[in-house]
Amino acid sequence: MSKLARERPQPLRAAKECLWWALPTDDQAAVLDAFGLSDPVPATVAMGAVVAAENRRHPIEECERVYVSAVLDGWTLVFGDPASHYPRDEHRIQESQESYFWETLMVNEPDDVKQAWLTRMSRPSRDERCAELSGRFGAAHWYKEAGDYEWGGWGIAENGETIRSAHLDDCVYEELTLHGDPHPSEEGLRAEPVSEWLLDHGFAPDAWDDIVDGIFMDRIGNLSDGVPFAEIRDAQWAEFQQRTAIPDAMTPMRIAERASVGPLTLGPHTRMAGHGVVALTERGRQGCGHRGALPI
Repeated sequence: MSKLARERPQPLRAAKECLWWALPTDDQAAVLDAFGLSDPVPATVAMGAVVAAENRRHPIEECERVYVSAVLDGWTLVFGDPASHYPRDEHRIQESQESYFWETLMVNEPDDVKQAWLTRMSRPSRDERCAELSGRFGAAHWYKEAGDYEWGGWGIAENGETIRSAHLDDCVYEELTLHGDPHPSEEGLRAEPVSEWLLDHGFAPDAWDDIVDGIFMDRIGNLSDGVPFAEIRDAQWAEFQQRTAIPDAMTPMRIAERASVGPLTLGPHTRMAGHGVVALTERGRQGCGHRGALPI
């Protein structure tokens, strides 16, 4: 594929679509094996972005194919969470069926919903998988950007152990839960919500909310000027930061840029080796395989 041969590092906007993994290795075959992937097809970033978007929309157990990037500054990125190759652990299923969640919230759910939930619970957690991968590759990270009312977080494991993980319920409320010791990638970043940081540093806790409300009200009367709300908000935030010295928030993307490789900051400065591939999961092999054309 001539376009693949000419491709140079560029922002992987697929990172805003789905969960991704980062492994410090150039052994693509080992990565495919670790995730239970097969039938790799050479893929451009554009092709990978479509696959990542598919995995963002569908539940984990419906993941049929995964995008594995070229080697980027020594890291290989995997877009998707193909858990189907992990065997069911009957002990985990038994524990799940004895849980309060199963006996209360799940009791009236349809059988197919119950079975899907038990299947998810029968497999290792994301942090457990990350620890396992780190035992094989020396280190392993997972990242997922949070959206409005959609969870996000990250995990960092080294030599078979998870050393840091974070969970964000959504990017609206900024309720970040951290586990493990602080990681160097977090230095200078803010874990607490804006209002909490402002209150702790002598500012009115709703100072930023008031600015955002003002922008919103102003936009109602000025929609014809064509300036996006986000652009105005970001400019106001930059000024607000200068005034208050409030740090940037910890986000999966910022941690990735510091701890591994930032998908959105790839460019001419990034060392690239090999090429990306789209490969099939166990579900993909049982289905129709590689189907449908992808943009190149």
